[in-house]
Amino acid sequence: MPSINIPLSEMANEVVVDHIKLLCQQAYEQGVEDARKKFSFPEVLTKEHLVEIFQVEKSTVNKIVAIPTFPKLKDVRARYPREQVFSWITNNSTWVDKNTNYFSKEAM
Repeated sequence: MPSINIPLSEMANEVVVDHIKLLCQQAYEQGVEDARKKFSFPEVLTKEHLVEIFQVEKSTVNKIVAIPTFPKLKDVRARYPREQVFSWITNNSTWVDKNTNYFSKEAM
């Protein structure tokens, strides 16, 4: 039976490359899924959309939309611009900052 001689460093490199490929594929798939979720909503959102986006009860959505900085359409009652809502969520989300070191220099 023939033996296969592969240096350990070469095997380690192959394992690392395979792992990086897997991570890239997973990141890509997650990005596609996130985009589908975001853009599956119409450009103008209702409170029902916000219930789904925030995954909360309508009474909580009522409290959120009462925040003065929450984006609203000026001339149409109870309608919210999708892109501005998602930007507002990003700008007002603090859980990651408070509960992880994701944005710290040590994590990068």
